[in-house]
Amino acid sequence: MPISSHQHRPDASDPQVQWHSEAQLEQGNGKVIDQWFAEHAQTGMLTMHDGIQCAYAKLIAHAGLADDSAELEAQSKRHTLVISSGRVESYVKYKEVIYDLYHSGFDIFIMDHRGQGLSQRSLPNPMLGYVDDFQQYVDDLLYFIDKHVIQHCAQPLLLCHSMGSTIGALAILQRPAQFSKVVFSAPMFGLSVPLPMWLAQAIVRLGLGLSRCLGKPMYFIGQGDYAPVTFAHNKLMQSAIRYSRFRESQQQYPETQIGGVTYQWVAAANTALALIAARAEQIILPVLCLNAQQDVVVDNHMQQCVVAQMPNAQWTVVENARHEILFEKDSIRGPALTQLVHFLLT
Repeated sequence: MPISSHQHRPDASDPQVQWHSEAQLEQGNGKVIDQWFAEHAQTGMLTMHDGIQCAYAKLIAHAGLADDSAELEAQSKRHTLVISSGRVESYVKYKEVIYDLYHSGFDIFIMDHRGQGLSQRSLPNPMLGYVDDFQQYVDDLLYFIDKHVIQHCAQPLLLCHSMGSTIGALAILQRPAQFSKVVFSAPMFGLSVPLPMWLAQAIVRLGLGLSRCLGKPMYFIGQGDYAPVTFAHNKLMQSAIRYSRFRESQQQYPETQIGGVTYQWVAAANTALALIAARAEQIILPVLCLNAQQDVVVDNHMQQCVVAQMPNAQWTVVENARHEILFEKDSIRGPALTQLVHFLLT
């Protein structure tokens, strides 16, 4: 079935959707958000079946704490949302997104993927972006849902960004009835590689062979340890204040710093992406895909091709957006966040 592709411009002032402006953040509301998160977030570590510990946060409006019937009624109408974040990300980066979505009517559950954020690394070098198989990410996400989400809501909503969309799509394929709706924000359904595909594949094979010979994972060619990037040179977002907060979180939580990807990660990603492309028509739940028009991190053409196979999908171009749509400047983030909320709630 065809999907819709259009420039969506809803009214960001809709009272149903609450979100912070860059001006408010610059005036000190970032500290308000951080303090609110510290007071309301339930955080912890979940031990996976293979012993790896993954950090999580959940923010739930407890009906038992309501003061009056109106508040009780409002809390009864809240929705449960699971967030699957992107590569190198942590829930500490998502504080503003969580705050805005929580106050728009969602209880939030988010877990840092293994090998990044505040979660445990599986290699001695914590900088290496590594995974044996994307199935490990999927197993972790579903285990988190089994342990912390299902008892709160049997069929939650799902919000995925970038690599988190790869993981989310695989989880949907594995459990087709687990989620009621999904939003893919700048999904990684194809890698953006500045090389001919045949050459990139040859480099991966050579790198994997060399890694086996040396007995240790190695960075993919051109990748290295974490190195701060100035706002002027970043390719992720156009909001200076939101980029500054992201950088500050990496300094406040240095354990969230991570470098580039390994040959093993690239090989695992290619296998996962091929599976999604081959089975995309089996993702039959309602889908909203937010496409970042100026994305240079993921392959937008492959993204559109994959989403076009999903029978109940809407592919929406977010005009002028870079990869981090949910951290973009107000003129981009506000309408996108509004559309996201409207899709999930209707």
